[in-house]
Amino acid sequence: GHDQDTEIAVVYPRSGPEGSGSDRSPFVNVDTTTVAGIDRAQRMGFADSGLAQAIVTPFIYEANNLFTSTAKGRIFTVFRHPIDRAISLFYYIQVADWEPTYSPELVNWSLEDYAKSPLIENNWMTRQLSNTLEGDLNDDHLKIAMEVIRRKFLVGLMTEIERTMERFERYFRWTYHVNPPNQEACRERLLSGGSNKNASGNKKEKPAEGSEAYQLLMWQNMYDVQLYQYIEHLFEEQEQYVADIPPDFRNIDATCCKCGPPTFPPEGFTCPLAIQN
Repeated sequence: GHDQDTEIAVVYPRSGPEGSGSDRSPFVNVDTTTVAGIDRAQRMGFADSGLAQAIVTPFIYEANNLFTSTAKGRIFTVFRHPIDRAISLFYYIQVADWEPTYSPELVNWSLEDYAKSPLIENNWMTRQLSNTLEGDLNDDHLKIAMEVIRRKFLVGLMTEIERTMERFERYFRWTYHVNPPNQEACRERLLSGGSNKNASGNKKEKPAEGSEAYQLLMWQNMYDVQLYQYIEHLFEEQEQYVADIPPDFRNIDATCCKCGPPTFPPEGFTCPLAIQN
């Protein structure tokens, strides 16, 4: 690991089995998925180093401390309908025996059992965005969550994943620099298959509106459902941010460091390292 590193740097951890021929993806040697890791990254001057194009974290308020007046950030994420998310989470925790919170008795639970239990999440999005993890919620918390999203977020939708990815690419001016044909094929595989999906081979039935399970889930997510409806509206509104940027921006001025001869953008680019046997 790199948790004892004293200087900020790009590292190339192994990302596939030996002999797979996969490229090693570059990462910065900090962990922004924990509060302690965010504090460490701040002390090391993460944002001003300019080494990362994106960070992944569930701690949006704590992560705000990473950025400076000379190195600002913009939050972007993909939202899922709260009821779909709750159902997916239930079926996940039923089988996720690798999780420390796994309980074998969940295998025999119904969706109704889950919705009535202390395990069900209550308005998770509204709580995260209003920074109100405990206690009762009211309309003021929903308004705070909406305002945070309006001012800070570039929103995406799971139900509009192709448009979402294209918008992110255009907004952040992402282009291919490794091997454009291979990267385009990889992009297509991820968008059409991806992960954390209710895939057709293991598709779970969604409870009918008006059923006991559905009403219980709605009750636990009454603010999140209103928030999601606002996000759907905002998704359409934010199209104006990229209206003057071509839809295929990812291929415009693309370069190929894995080609022969290799090409590079004017600002320079470090080609990913290959996994060595």
